[in-house]
Amino acid sequence: MNIIQKIKELNFPLDQYVVVGSGTMDVLGIRPASDIDIAVTKELHQKLREGGEWKEYEKYNKIFLVDDTFEIIPELFWEGYYTTTKEAISSALVIEGIPFMNLDELIKFKTAMGREKDRIDIEMIKKYQENL
Repeated sequence: MNIIQKIKELNFPLDQYVVVGSGTMDVLGIRPASDIDIAVTKELHQKLREGGEWKEYEKYNKIFLVDDTFEIIPELFWEGYYTTTKEAISSALVIEGIPFMNLDELIKFKTAMGREKDRIDIEMIKKYQENL
């Protein structure tokens, strides 16, 4: 999967989203992603919901939007993780015109998630950072 191309096809406004999770890891060559998680501003989230092209489901008391490739996160800020979507966008690592969550922020995000797969990802990110 070419992450850059897939995201560009969405044609989202640059200042209203940030790629998080394994999408960042994939584009940096840390590990491949099976899907692409994107956090969006409240405004973009509402516009996407109104468009009716995305499936909706509730997780973490938030309405997520999904299709076969993407999971749209309505807001990053939740218990244990205190960075807002707008803050993550402003500190993003921009690669080929696409904003990706920076690695230090991604470590904080995955630490807050606390799942086993996140702990493994954190180890991989730290190893990658050591080799920069």
